[in-house]
Amino acid sequence: MKNILYILLVVISFSACKTHEKVLSNKAVAKTRVSVLTDENKRKFDYYFFEAQRLKMNGDFAKAKNYFIECLKIDSLSATSFYELGNIAISQKNYSAAQELLSNSVRLAPDNKWYQILLGDLYQQNEDIPKAIGVYEVLNNRFPENDELTYALAQLYYTNKQFQKSVDTYDRLEESIGINELISVEKEKIYVEMGKQNLAYKEIEKLIQDNPFEPRYYGFLGDLYLYNEDYTKAELNYNKILAMDPGNGMGYFSIANVKLQQKDTLGFLNNTGKGLEDEDLELETKIQRLIPVLMGKNFTFKIDSTQIEDYFIKLTQVHGNDVRSYIFYANYLKSINRNKEALEQIKKGLEIDPGNPAVWQDMLFLEINLGLYDVLLVDSKEALKLFPEEPLFSLFYAMGAMQKEENEKAKDALVKGLKYVGDNITLKGQFHAYLGDVLHSLGSTEDAFENYEKALKIDENNVVVLNNYSYYLSLENKDLEKAEKMISKSIALEPGNSTYLDTYAWVLFKRARFFEAKYIIERALDNGGDESDVIVEHYGDILYKNNDLEGALKQWKKSLEMGNISPLLKQKIELKTYVEE
Repeated sequence: MKNILYILLVVISFSACKTHEKVLSNKAVAKTRVSVLTDENKRKFDYYFFEAQRLKMNGDFAKAKNYFIECLKIDSLSATSFYELGNIAISQKNYSAAQELLSNSVRLAPDNKWYQILLGDLYQQNEDIPKAIGVYEVLNNRFPENDELTYALAQLYYTNKQFQKSVDTYDRLEESIGINELISVEKEKIYVEMGKQNLAYKEIEKLIQDNPFEPRYYGFLGDLYLYNEDYTKAELNYNKILAMDPGNGMGYFSIANVKLQQKDTLGFLNNTGKGLEDEDLELETKIQRLIPVLMGKNFTFKIDSTQIEDYFIKLTQVHGNDVRSYIFYANYLKSINRNKEALEQIKKGLEIDPGNPAVWQDMLFLEINLGLYDVLLVDSKEALKLFPEEPLFSLFYAMGAMQKEENEKAKDALVKGLKYVGDNITLKGQFHAYLGDVLHSLGSTEDAFENYEKALKIDENNVVVLNNYSYYLSLENKDLEKAEKMISKSIALEPGNSTYLDTYAWVLFKRARFFEAKYIIERALDNGGDESDVIVEHYGDILYKNNDLEGALKQWKKSLEMGNISPLLKQKIELKTYVEE
């Protein structure tokens, strides 16, 4: 509900870690208890204490703890030793132990304010708010002029749902420091929870009377009226913001909220658009206002995508020097499957700021999705100039090079990029998978198989590797049983994939199981394989081995007509027989 800029009061800080815990009774002895030590014991105590401090400063908390315990063996009334042990417990996140130790410090030195504050903080950390309140009540009685302690007590009362006590404490603080935005806003919040709306209004009106030229305060009041569904008065106060500051984006956004509640579509859209035009309003704030629009949250009407796009165009105009405006626009375009236009926006963003590798990554992924491998090759090369140790860019470059059959370039990029993969096991698996493909294309069959093995050790269900490895083994007439197991797994993972079905059929063909191969290849054709000249050629080969020469010739000729330029295919047709590769 609130568009409130909180003014932070100075909070108590001290050398110990801030946590929460508590209490010193009002009946506590108000006198520090001190031991009387012999000279020898005092020397021992000082040695252990300063040695403990040295160890603590060096980060050796375990040894420091032991030395502070030795101090307590000599002087069991040492509040400081309990305090230091409490701090060590806090550093180790052992808050219950710290609470017990600080309780001893407070018991032994009830006049020490810092011990009490830390104990109160520990009670809060341990969610024992009543005890924390007890500590701060004692502190407030002893130090009534300390505004920070008063503020802390007011917050504790609120947390414990002691609303009236919280208000009374804020009133006392206000008497000390005067009218204050944070105090008024906190009291307003409490009055709303108490159901005392009139008093909530008066708190904000008091702020306005104290400073009638602060536009935000009219926003606070408008928000309260909006919360209570008094739309007329809410809009009236929001318009006061615009009267003082005609271009105030938050004023327009607030009016847009009113129009949304009133189901005034045009009013909502117009005011949202005007809010986006505020050059002084941060881009993040505007995006936060657009998220509900994009998600359609709390809307009783549908917002046209053209209108949303106009908003993003406006953002790129107002924040034309901020790369994020283009990225936000690109993300929206991607969400509605307009990837080519999204790519254009990302490129505009990179012209402004090319130094963000995440933006380059988004762009390169889009180019892959769009099949723009020529562009991918060029842009990934530029990305590598800026970020030579970014392995993903090496992978992208290799993908572009492989599509252009520039396999030596692809190999070099993959070998180099693999050095920078580090602990990213998934990415490492992809590098080995692509290296397997590239090395096989370069004729390094054994090296290719070695990389496939490495890829499968990382991900045994990598269907692409399983398929390619199986197919290349079949071409080599090598380890055909292993090839069949691997391609069977691919099909189990993706049963309708025509490429994997074709590989399975081909492995069966190589194993002379021609009848089974015919059944499988026909499943490949049923799943779209009839559009692949290679699969159609394989179908012809399998038909030939099943003694169907007429069918084989028909499929071979069909493959030729589809654009298959394999010399072996022409020989098969001319010789009317299957020719081994």
